[in-house]
Amino acid sequence: MNRNKKLKQGIILMITTLVLACTAVFTAADVTETPQNVNVAVQNGKAGIVASLEQTESRMLDEVQIADVTVEKAETEIVTVASKSEAEAAAAEQQETAEEQNTEEQKEETMSKTEQEWQDKVMADVDDFLCIRAKGDGDAKVVGKLYPTSVATVVKEGKTWTKIKSGSVKGYVNNEYLLFGSDAYANAKKVCKKYAYVQTDGLRVRSEADEDAKVLAVADKGDKLEFNKKADKVEGWVAVTVKAGNGYVSADYVKVKLGTTEAVSIEEELAAQKAKAAKASSSSAATQNAPTSASVDDTTLLAAIIQCEAGSECYEGKVAVGAVVLNRMRSSRYPNSISGVIYQRGQFGPARNGSLARVLANGNISSSCKQAAADALAGSDPTGGKLNFHRANGAAGLVIGNHVFF
Repeated sequence: MNRNKKLKQGIILMITTLVLACTAVFTAADVTETPQNVNVAVQNGKAGIVASLEQTESRMLDEVQIADVTVEKAETEIVTVASKSEAEAAAAEQQETAEEQNTEEQKEETMSKTEQEWQDKVMADVDDFLCIRAKGDGDAKVVGKLYPTSVATVVKEGKTWTKIKSGSVKGYVNNEYLLFGSDAYANAKKVCKKYAYVQTDGLRVRSEADEDAKVLAVADKGDKLEFNKKADKVEGWVAVTVKAGNGYVSADYVKVKLGTTEAVSIEEELAAQKAKAAKASSSSAATQNAPTSASVDDTTLLAAIIQCEAGSECYEGKVAVGAVVLNRMRSSRYPNSISGVIYQRGQFGPARNGSLARVLANGNISSSCKQAAADALAGSDPTGGKLNFHRANGAAGLVIGNHVFF
């Protein structure tokens, strides 16, 4: 636009210069020529000047118009180029965003379902335990502990401290000692054992991946069997390890997963310590009872009577029933064998009504009952030497679970 203004100013200056030049010519003609000649000359000179001025003005105006068109065209081209550049930049940005989204989607697709589930999980990268604090402060109160096998869910991730939840514990842990997402999952596979979690009662552990193979053990719903990663893989079966050796269980009745744990609150830890101390004291008091030897058949029989009498009781209640049988065997008032005590006339109901025989026939004895029988044979006696028990009905005696011992 400045260019147009300067061009117009130049045209005006040129016209002014021509007018002054013509005026000077006419003035000179007035001095040397006659009036008649002067009039003719003046008329001719004026006509020539006017024509010349009109031609000059017309030419100049044409140039101005051309200049305007040129400038407008240049401005239009600049705007077009600018608009094109902005559009290309916007398109490039959209393409980059789309590529990033595609990359993220491809990354998620390459992750297994388990890895995706671990994206909001953390584990402690420590040898002992990581303190969980009430606030994101190293001096804040400790509300729980995150052990090497414990997994927590991220509630809110911070730059230095992350709020987590694991089990009954919710608090803050220092990011410096945490492993997040895929790193946590990789760590879990290193530090945690893999287990087959039983989904039904009476699951038989067989010596081979065959329905007719020898039964090594029987597991119930909620039990976990250690996964045997060294064994050969057999379709439809899961290799496990039990006390009796290596075996297989049907894959239809177990879920195989890492044996991760949860954080422990300070209150839970103190309660566990008290329970452990009480158990140690009870075991110490029972050491006066010498361990009892028994054949495999007697051990199975003891576990079977525990299954019938206390299969739904707490573990201590199961051991207590086994201890009563052994206390009677040691007493001069009862037979001196496990089978003699259990099958003594008029004593144990399951031996009379046939339920004991059915349990022995189908082998449906829980692992906890088997363990209770083993502990009782090893000398554990929560009853303190009692010889009798029945359903708790308000009678005097030691109540354990739903039984009273006397």
